[in-house]
Amino acid sequence: MLKKLFGKKSSPALEKFLRSMKIGYTEWHDGTGYDLRALRELSGEEVKRVENLLVSRKDQDWRDVEALAVLNTPRAIEALKECLRSKNIDVRLFAVRYLKEMNILDRVDEIVVNTLPSTKIGQGLTYALALAKDYPTELIKQKLLWCCVHGNDDIRIHCAAMALFLYGKASSEFDNNQRIIFRFGIKDKAKRIEAFSELCLMIGVSPDNYMHADENMG
Repeated sequence: MLKKLFGKKSSPALEKFLRSMKIGYTEWHDGTGYDLRALRELSGEEVKRVENLLVSRKDQDWRDVEALAVLNTPRAIEALKECLRSKNIDVRLFAVRYLKEMNILDRVDEIVVNTLPSTKIGQGLTYALALAKDYPTELIKQKLLWCCVHGNDDIRIHCAAMALFLYGKASSEFDNNQRIIFRFGIKDKAKRIEAFSELCLMIGVSPDNYMHADENMG
């Protein structure tokens, strides 16, 4: 299909890049991206054609976001900005990271804070936590704490683990020795609140601001 879009006459670099866009189970499972080295070798009209393709696919896959960042053309940058409002959580979070690294976006707080509660395992959680680790602003740390109590079943334990790490109470972003984090996996909210009070005592913050289920709290 991609070959038909570009015709028969293509450079070796373009051929290689287009082949890398065929993502099978292995590439999906291993998180293998497109061949960015081949992308960087493109020039002239081929750049424009690939740009058109990536922009048309920008909300489908984080790999397209990554490739747009490598292109770094005015149109690619505009597409990355549009990705900040994407319904695809992975796309949204990758766009945040690349725009920040390109010094186009000043802060990542708003996107991470608004997106984290909607993430799940395999749907943005890993990327959201990575951004929290790399950009541990006060707003992000507060949202992590909020999610310990009110987050969905997939994220509560991970948010508690990351919060302990960012507050300097854990040796890694998921420290198994901090057994308290597993108490946030239970369904009983009252018991989670009990665990949360203990966690807040450990890190030296008041739990009162995080008891309300409204996502704007914390």
